[in-house]
Amino acid sequence: MCGFAGWFQTPGIAWPEDARRRQKSALTALRHRGPDDGGEERGHTWWMGFRRLSILDLSQHGHQPMMFEQGSQTLTFNGEIYNYRELRDGHLRGVPLPSTGDTAVLGALLSRNRVGRVLPMLRGMFAFAWRDEARRTLCLARDPFGIKPLYYHLDAQGTLRYASELRTLRALLGRDKGALSPQALAGYLRWGCLQAPDTVDDGIRCLPPGHRLLWREGEVELERWFMPVWQPAREWIRDPEEQRQRVREAVLDSVRAHLVADVPVGVFLSGGLDSSLMAGAMRHLGQTRIRAFSLGYDEGAGVPDETDAATLTAQHLGCDYQVEKISSEVAESLLDDYLASLDQPTGDALNTWLVSRLAAREVKVVLSGLGADEWWAGYSLHRLASLTLRSPLRHLGSLARGLQSALPQEWRSHPVWRTAFFTLGGHGSRPVDLQRSSRALFSPDEVARLTGRPWVENGEQARRRREAPLTAPESWLHELLFTETQTYLADMLLRDNDAVSMAHSLELRVPLVDRRIFELAARLPPEAKMSTHLGKIILREACRDLLPPHIYADRQKKTFTLPLMKWMRTPRWRQRIEDTLFSSTCRQRGWLVRREAERLCRDYFQSSVETKRGWQLSQRVWVMYVLEAWAQKQRAA
Repeated sequence: MCGFAGWFQTPGIAWPEDARRRQKSALTALRHRGPDDGGEERGHTWWMGFRRLSILDLSQHGHQPMMFEQGSQTLTFNGEIYNYRELRDGHLRGVPLPSTGDTAVLGALLSRNRVGRVLPMLRGMFAFAWRDEARRTLCLARDPFGIKPLYYHLDAQGTLRYASELRTLRALLGRDKGALSPQALAGYLRWGCLQAPDTVDDGIRCLPPGHRLLWREGEVELERWFMPVWQPAREWIRDPEEQRQRVREAVLDSVRAHLVADVPVGVFLSGGLDSSLMAGAMRHLGQTRIRAFSLGYDEGAGVPDETDAATLTAQHLGCDYQVEKISSEVAESLLDDYLASLDQPTGDALNTWLVSRLAAREVKVVLSGLGADEWWAGYSLHRLASLTLRSPLRHLGSLARGLQSALPQEWRSHPVWRTAFFTLGGHGSRPVDLQRSSRALFSPDEVARLTGRPWVENGEQARRRREAPLTAPESWLHELLFTETQTYLADMLLRDNDAVSMAHSLELRVPLVDRRIFELAARLPPEAKMSTHLGKIILREACRDLLPPHIYADRQKKTFTLPLMKWMRTPRWRQRIEDTLFSSTCRQRGWLVRREAERLCRDYFQSSVETKRGWQLSQRVWVMYVLEAWAQKQRAA
């Protein structure tokens, strides 16, 4: 694990009696005592701690917290600044630095400039805390798209506590484990993940992507420093040849930047376009040994096993390839370890946790193709949305929903009806509504029945809905992709993949979630990204020479999906699920209404695994199981 934590108190507040106990011995820490225990007259009581996963400058000079300006400024930083060498040579030439790594460069820049000037310079994934004694401030900041997490709590006395891991912050607060707010519970069930800025603790907030927080004398100011804006039509690059050239150059440039490390860098490899592109770019850039890792399943798992295609890719590129076949029995035996590693419950990420477990035996860093679908229109949702938004019948949503409620359950999941439901506006007639509705696992009414509380959309979600048309002009597709970026990408994919990879002390890098990549994607017209039959068009065409022929020729969307729908029906999995959801502990906790949970389990175990309905029910039962099993695991920890 790698991460940081700390707290800051205003003068006049006593150092907590249990401060020493809460300071984790695994964290390298600095502590300063304020006036109540003999410190400076106006000094703050503060503590900053850090645990390091060494990637750049492996020597002790790279340790944190790192101090600057004779100790008046202190930095703790989680992540990587990929352009740190360019920043060092361009802005810090001749300046003595305490380390050869990126932390020293970031700290030196912050000591010479205001935070608001430094943040736009950075290319990378980061969350950091910057103490400035001269200004009597602490600044927390997070990267543009939310790759690295950061959580905080401000109490009534103005004490700020923060951490890059939620469980660490709960420990600093002395909070009971597993205390889930009603709003967070409803959001989790509706979407399958916690919706930022909500967390499992009602008093802890997630600093949103592209934001910074300034603490001064017990008061905080929150400011957005980056907004992903899709450009208007007049700024679009129209020439196809220029599009292809720029996309290819941008992908190679980003992969090159993400390979910066003083340790070997591997790659997750599936049978799809995105991960194959990462491996192909690594080979093109001269990587002589590419360590590639894949996860497969036993026969009859119920989902496509992509290891055959991944093996062909590895052979074509000459990768040092490792694949692990996971059975339902092995996966079930690892569930306790998986649940214990989660900061927060999530319906996703078990697949990444398993392949990270494999990769971490060999490397400390891996590249992933995550993020391509959200900016280059790779999901079937994007093409289905075009049916709605181009349909003259899209305003008949209320009629479509009425018809759906009258149809037999098995008819509702039929492909013909699903297409008709989209066309008639059953999921809504605006891009934002389409994205939110189609991503939901439960409807608002179902959430209310399952929790025994009415569904209320929180203010942050409503704000996101209002922002979308303002930041994605003249394109319904870009408005849809903006919403994907703000919600699904940030709240589930990036957060969960970072958390479960770091649980294995593995740094996961995502070259396709890069600010320069985004700025280019934002300038390409929708038709360059998607047709009615195919997504990620320009990404595929521009990088054709980097891809194995069998990957370029395969137009089917590949998803790295576990065969949970079938695994959960095996006796061992079913026993585990029912023992958890039907337990007295679950009933006493009261997060789920027992009769509704039992009904959903019964419907799932009686449904056909070959139907869309069966798959949807498996998702619902899985998120319920993870929620309760996670809570029980937290209490037992």
